[in-house]
Amino acid sequence: MRIVLFDLGNTLVDGYNKVLDGATELLESVGTVRDPDGLPVQLGLVSDYYWAATEEENDRLHQEYYKILEATGLAPHFRPFQQRVTLSTAIGVGKPDRRIFEAALKKLGDEVHFHHALFITVTEEHVIGARRLGMMAIHFKGPGQEKGEVDKLVDLIPIIERLLAYSPCCKKRGEAVGRFKSQAAKSKRQDRSISTQLAKVSEQRLRDTIVGLGDFGTRFSYSSGIARVPTWIHNRFVAQGYTGERAPRYQPFNMPGGGEVQQRNVLCGPATNGTGFVLVCAHYDSISELPDANAPGADDNASGVAVLLELAHILRDVELKRGVMFVAFGGEEQGLYGSSHCAEIAASDQWPIDVVINLDMIAYQGVDKPGHIVVEYDQGNRNPKNDAAAKAYGLMMAQAAADYTSLEVEHTDIWNSDYMPFEEKGYACIGVYEATDNPRYHKTTDTIENIEFPHLVEVTKMVLATTMRIGA
Repeated sequence: MRIVLFDLGNTLVDGYNKVLDGATELLESVGTVRDPDGLPVQLGLVSDYYWAATEEENDRLHQEYYKILEATGLAPHFRPFQQRVTLSTAIGVGKPDRRIFEAALKKLGDEVHFHHALFITVTEEHVIGARRLGMMAIHFKGPGQEKGEVDKLVDLIPIIERLLAYSPCCKKRGEAVGRFKSQAAKSKRQDRSISTQLAKVSEQRLRDTIVGLGDFGTRFSYSSGIARVPTWIHNRFVAQGYTGERAPRYQPFNMPGGGEVQQRNVLCGPATNGTGFVLVCAHYDSISELPDANAPGADDNASGVAVLLELAHILRDVELKRGVMFVAFGGEEQGLYGSSHCAEIAASDQWPIDVVINLDMIAYQGVDKPGHIVVEYDQGNRNPKNDAAAKAYGLMMAQAAADYTSLEVEHTDIWNSDYMPFEEKGYACIGVYEATDNPRYHKTTDTIENIEFPHLVEVTKMVLATTMRIGA
């Protein structure tokens, strides 16, 4: 999230164009915030400000609106006006029509997408409409309103800061740092017990999981049916035989604007107060250019959940010295909300996690790099004290790939996915990610027809072998 769009009337000023309490403080504070790339937040206004019958009248209305901004003292936060102010009269449609938001974002950058933006307004139907487009949106309780998700404008400051800190948008290969080819070569360390389990990896089960998740149509966090997705995953764990002390359980969490939509992580595995364990995780939510209606998310990230469930199936009766916890997170696309909540609990309760293994987008391979996969490990970030352990686990995974699969491994740093909140808490973190950008990323075309299942089988074997080596 790098853009914050505001309504003006009754959101920043009242009906008499008097600045509301906290508006100036909010805009000044947001102006000092930087995103993970060190770039400032861009502020914009999207307003339904009368309607013009002619081009001359349209120009007059714009000038009138600019004068209001100057008179309130808010103008410096939205200059240049031509770039940061979008009026419905100029577009021909009002909020929450897709076209007015598209126009506002296009002014701020050609590569800007809906999921880069946060929209703040007093109008609840506009909030709902913005969320259906994939935007974050918050209903501010303005003057005379009986309800809202945020009562005071200054209360938005920590929300915006948090969204920027865990901005998950546009995880692209070109943004990776610390990238180099693995030096691991096939060794003589193959373990027969590991090979026996790898032989059990089923392409059909992987396919069944991705089909099942795709059948939801969308797994968008604000969609009406999102609560059914963690239930489906929970039931899959139960069907695999996880009962008693290892039975799956839900972990509720909140998101801005979550309202009555039930947000839940699904955890399955050992008790968290015993010996060290491996936490393997993947997010189940999805997004697209039409998220409320169609976001199949086959690669991003049904592929990760499929591997998660396949590992759970195979390891159910395997005796390891270290336990394995499987976690399916929600709310990743909106700002790592599920994983952030879980990491807070893990740190507070001192869960003995040896390493977090994150699976996010692992079923695509480009024609330029067939058979390649990226094994990410922490290389600095917010807590450098866990770097050495993360590197050791990352190199262990690369060695497992060399010993048990046909994959060629590259390494990069971790960034923009569900391991980040755990890294901040001091846990060692590694991840698996595809080596080439998927052109269907965050699109309605991210469907099962484009999943490369033989490749996904190899990735599953790499993660399974690594998990067993760590747990041995």
